[in-house]
Amino acid sequence: MKSFSNIAKGMVALIFVAAILLLSDIDNRTGNKNGNHKSSSHKIFKMCIIHFVDSPNSEDCEQGVRDYLKDIGWLESKDFTLNVFKAQGDISALNSIAGTVTSQSWDMIIGCSTPTIQALAKKKTSSPIVFTNVGDPLIAGMGKSFSDHVAGITGISTMSDFEGMIDLVSRLQPEVKRIGTVYAPAEINSVAYKEALEKAARKKGIELVCAPASTTSEINDAAMSITARGVGAFCQISDNLTGSCVTSIIKAAEKGGIPLYGFVTKLKDQGAMAIVARDYHQAGYDAGSMIKMVLDGKSPGEIPFRLVSKTIYQVNTTITDKYKVRIPNGLSENIKLTK
Repeated sequence: MKSFSNIAKGMVALIFVAAILLLSDIDNRTGNKNGNHKSSSHKIFKMCIIHFVDSPNSEDCEQGVRDYLKDIGWLESKDFTLNVFKAQGDISALNSIAGTVTSQSWDMIIGCSTPTIQALAKKKTSSPIVFTNVGDPLIAGMGKSFSDHVAGITGISTMSDFEGMIDLVSRLQPEVKRIGTVYAPAEINSVAYKEALEKAARKKGIELVCAPASTTSEINDAAMSITARGVGAFCQISDNLTGSCVTSIIKAAEKGGIPLYGFVTKLKDQGAMAIVARDYHQAGYDAGSMIKMVLDGKSPGEIPFRLVSKTIYQVNTTITDKYKVRIPNGLSENIKLTK
């Protein structure tokens, strides 16, 4: 009788342990709330992201990627690891990082900025690459078209809406005939952006006054030289160099009593009168969806490049009041007004 009692206790213990194991594996058997199936040999994806400079755009893109992964139910360390590499604006350091990264095995390499994706493209790697915060991937040499591109690379273009910006300037300040911007000659996208802004301005009979800057120490002098050349507005293009120290341009514009328009979301809180900005957080979030597609087994070559899916149009009425700029009737129908 005692022996039977011991056997019964043993059976109860076995059932209890089996129940615990069964419950602990429920996610692997049924998938999580977002429908991501996980097998008993669940893989932790090894990923990295490479930044050329520390800038609001770059930070927003990384956060966008992280937020997408969070929204699909992935947890860092449990479902993926994300190593972050920063070149601090140093091309030599960037090339070194690109060489090191491409010599290793990754489930995903994320390139943030045009110089970064160009450095990666020059290296041989079997790891898939998704980019974000890249203005024009075609000018950067990534392909012939958004659908016909380098096989192992895909990503999100953040090309600015130049015609939309010039239209907004014309509506807010119809008297303006000259606008200014600082650009970086060493950055292919910066030169392309300057030319695209100039083309859009010319269509409206507006002249673009631009000044080059090759280092951060040159940005203030470049901005000040523009304010002395009779411009009625500053339309600052977005690039890595000026984005890393845009406060110098903002201060120069304020000192010259010239309204500033920006192509970057965060400028709306830093003194810009208006922005026509690609949403860089959204650019990272959009790239996150591409990352998921590739990790699910789709080849980057099969995924066309895409423009970021969200653009922000905003006018700061506190700044328009400051510069005595009248907001025309109907402007708020498609452009957000804030204070």
